Formats: sequence, C-alpha cells, structure tokens
Amino acid sequence: MPRIEATSAIIAKILKAHRARLRISQEKLAHLADVDRTYVGKVERATLNPTIYRINRLLSAAGISWRDFGQTLDAELARVAGRQP
Repeated sequence: MPRIEATSAIIAKILKAHRARLRISQEKLAHLADVDRTYVGKVERATLNPTIYRINRLLSAAGISWRDFGQTLDAELARVAGRQP
C-alpha cells in the first residue's frame, strides 16, 4: 500500500476508534470540529485526505493530542510497512 494511502487509512482508523471510545456520533464530532458531518464520514472512510488544519480541528474536537496521534500514526505506519518501531 503506498504511504499516502496507508496514512489516510490510519488517520481514519485512529479518528474512528477514538470517536467510538468517546461514544459520539460523526455528527457530534463534526459539530465540535466545526466541519460538515459528511467530511467526518469521508475522513473515516479514508476517501478524503484531510489537511493539517482540518486534522488539527478533528483531533482537538476528539481530545486527541498531537503527541498521541503522532505516536499512534508512526506505530501503525511501521506495522503496515512490516516493521515494528
């Protein structure tokens, strides 16, 4: 899987999992992040490659720190690439 596609899929996985832990809907997350609900759905399906600005809004709304996000992203990219960090 090319790295950009892997990254989009991992962003989707992280966001969706955290949203599920919070037990909030896509609509609620979208409201908190001040984006459209369909935007959250597209990010979670990895059909949209969000900008850093939008990632920041989504992470903030979901209560995910950049540090935690970065560590999870790095670990998942390593796993997808077949190497463990």
